[in-house]
Amino acid sequence: MINSVSIVGAGNCGCAFAVDLEKRGVKVLLYAHPEHSSTVDAIRENGFLGATGIVEGRFHPAVTTDMGEALRFSKVMIVAVPAYAQEDILSELEKHDTSNHTIVVVSGNLFTLVACKRIRARYLLETSASPYGSRLLDGRKVEQLGNIKPWYSISVFGFKSVMPIASLPTDIGADLRADIDSLFPGSLQWCSNVIEAAFYNFNGVLHPITAVMNSGWIEHTKGDFYFYQQGMTPSVTKIMQAIDNERIAIANEYGSQVVPCLEQMNIYYGLNHGSLRDFAKMSPLHSSMKMCPTSMQHRYVVEDLPYVLVPWFELGRKAGKQSPFIRSLILWASMINGTDYLGVGRNLEALGFENWSLEDIVDMAMATSDTMDTELLRYAERDPAPASKQATSRSYVPKSDLVVERAKL
Repeated sequence: MINSVSIVGAGNCGCAFAVDLEKRGVKVLLYAHPEHSSTVDAIRENGFLGATGIVEGRFHPAVTTDMGEALRFSKVMIVAVPAYAQEDILSELEKHDTSNHTIVVVSGNLFTLVACKRIRARYLLETSASPYGSRLLDGRKVEQLGNIKPWYSISVFGFKSVMPIASLPTDIGADLRADIDSLFPGSLQWCSNVIEAAFYNFNGVLHPITAVMNSGWIEHTKGDFYFYQQGMTPSVTKIMQAIDNERIAIANEYGSQVVPCLEQMNIYYGLNHGSLRDFAKMSPLHSSMKMCPTSMQHRYVVEDLPYVLVPWFELGRKAGKQSPFIRSLILWASMINGTDYLGVGRNLEALGFENWSLEDIVDMAMATSDTMDTELLRYAERDPAPASKQATSRSYVPKSDLVVERAKL
């Protein structure tokens, strides 16, 4: 049984985890990187984190900006930061011994395959998405809260009933699986490996194409429309379905029999819609909230595209898949935001797999505690000086050698 948890990241997901776990009797420490500490600073000043929605009350997690303190607090750590912030967290973890820790990354987007070459945790786990629907409310901006101090409240308005998850090494025992399961609001769906789990991140199917095809409306209204109900029109969901079909085809090449996006979304939320358009139009949670980007620099593009669609496309490229709809979407978004997402995203080079065969990649993802050292040694021999950090941006040049080579235009 897990009695304490360190949560890395004091954003929407991290704070939702903190209040939900404290409500269920688990001691929580909430860590924020020293350069992004406004929420933990406010909690420290006020002595509580407020919660509304399906979790209500005032909660009192310990807070810190010291990674060493977070690791000492518990042997179980949940990393709940955006994918583009994972490098900062990994750089902090590298400074410490994590060999006795189980680290769960929510959501991972193949973070485990990057991290396993730089830290040696007892187990690295990753989920396909955040289990919560939640939003931080800044007390300074919500007048009706009537508090002059800069305190924060987390609104937790829903959670997924099932959450895909995987472990590296893969031989995680039944007892630890049950303990990890107890930390989540719903049940866990254990995937065979972390690559399979990454193909269950449906943000890559739902968000980038809707943002790109509604870019004019987003820029004109600054996000003042219903992203799901109004943005996912019949034409948009036709392309969305094509992207989902490509996702499934790539996953099959890696031995993962993933289900269609619509089927899994119905499972997540206990629904029974017959099409992606019906889901977008009638899902009580998604159709009733705007959840719309205010610009094209929103996480629906700058996170879901380079850290979800790019690794899908690159794994497909390794398997000989052209994936024209995913490829085109990456290039459109790159042009819109002036960023070469194929170059700066979690591509094969960033994963360390540019020179690996598909079979070798699968062997790495399927490594057990007994074979992990062998796989890492093979990695070191093949790629003796891997890049430990990705660039944060790269200007998009339509006819650059990199884009032409990667996209095979």
